[in-house]
Amino acid sequence: MEKRLGRGLGALLPGKDTASAGGSAEIALGRIRPNPFQPRRHFDAEGIEELRQSIENHGILQPVVVRPQAGGFELISGERRCRAAKAAGLRAIPAIVREGVEDTEMLELALVENVQRRDLSPLERAEGFHSMMNQLGLSQDQVAGMVGLQRSTVANHVRLLELPTAIQRELSEGALTMGHAKALLSMKSGEEMEALAQVAVAEGWSVRETERRCRGESATPPATKGATPSTPKSQPETERDIVPTVPWVVDLERRMQEHLGTKVQIQNGPQYRGKITIEYFDRDDLERLLRMLVSDDQLGS
Repeated sequence: MEKRLGRGLGALLPGKDTASAGGSAEIALGRIRPNPFQPRRHFDAEGIEELRQSIENHGILQPVVVRPQAGGFELISGERRCRAAKAAGLRAIPAIVREGVEDTEMLELALVENVQRRDLSPLERAEGFHSMMNQLGLSQDQVAGMVGLQRSTVANHVRLLELPTAIQRELSEGALTMGHAKALLSMKSGEEMEALAQVAVAEGWSVRETERRCRGESATPPATKGATPSTPKSQPETERDIVPTVPWVVDLERRMQEHLGTKVQIQNGPQYRGKITIEYFDRDDLERLLRMLVSDDQLGS
């Protein structure tokens, strides 16, 4: 697998800190404003709650990073920690203060750090890539090099912004995946996309089924000539039929989808035997999932 290289805080913001780890300043939370260039629009409430509990039990282990701005401070990184600290009732938070950070650096840092986060939604990534191109004047190739992805991946994400608002909402909420969105983009008009997307969500189409419908094919591919239809025994006919609807399975699917950023399907049988299906849409997405599930040491070079 190819190694993906991105830049972090140290590479993007060289120079000395006003306060560094071990000697970080305690800054009142009320004086810290969010990063105006933050591409993330949705923060997982469950994740914030878990972080709040950790802060209450162990304190804040890593300072946030801020820059002085207009009599207060603006976050460079650490918004989840700030939100969780407020929820925990803290009045101040340890912070590293960076001097001389320009708006362009703030934007670049916010985007590069965030588009590589594993829990960023496809649409948030798309908005981040688009902002990098528009506000930093970068090409798709340059954006791809900066975040360590292939240009095709950046292009596929940016195309999501061409989707009708209703479909973008379904994508943000996890009702549709990146694979569904790519298939819908092959349709000629926004009206056709919306009509098909509504049915896809209502009937729980897989990505492959959505692709077939977008090509105008029937729901079930034609049977192979001479093939004998199989007679079902005690098992359901389709994967969709055997997806359990018990609350804990639905909740676990939702949590895994939020964590992995793609559609996850759990098929649970007796004695907790079953399988988990995780969708991916291209090689880059597969590599992203592999890095989340298996360490680089286990994967090898």
